[in-house]
Amino acid sequence: MPKTIVQTVKFNAPPEALYALYTDSRKHSEATGVKAVMSTKIGGSCGAWNGGLKGITLGVVRNRVFVQTWRSNDWGSDQADSVLAFFFEKDGKGGKVTMVHANIPDEHYPGIKTGWTTYYWTPWKKYIANHGNGKKSKS
Repeated sequence: MPKTIVQTVKFNAPPEALYALYTDSRKHSEATGVKAVMSTKIGGSCGAWNGGLKGITLGVVRNRVFVQTWRSNDWGSDQADSVLAFFFEKDGKGGKVTMVHANIPDEHYPGIKTGWTTYYWTPWKKYIANHGNGKKSKS
């Protein structure tokens, strides 16, 4: 039976910067170190990991919510797309992301669950540390 992953991660960056880190193709690619193409248009195509993941944008509330379908190239043709939702919120002086990844095929669940930390959350924290937290500097 397909599984769901829910993870909440805090960052030293505001929600707007975290939203941009995922939805801006250039920033997404820089942060993960692998080419990604994101679309914030409903029905727009998305891809990550040099085309290893493909999806469609389902819903957008700028700087707050981003929802997509996703599937990996190694999923069987009989396996449905997963649904991936991000919720971006303020958390103290920074922000947090709550990620809900639903309808993951059983055999891919363990790798995807750990992969979020390995391939996204840890690189995002490093990217933010190296590029600033996204807040505009005061002149």
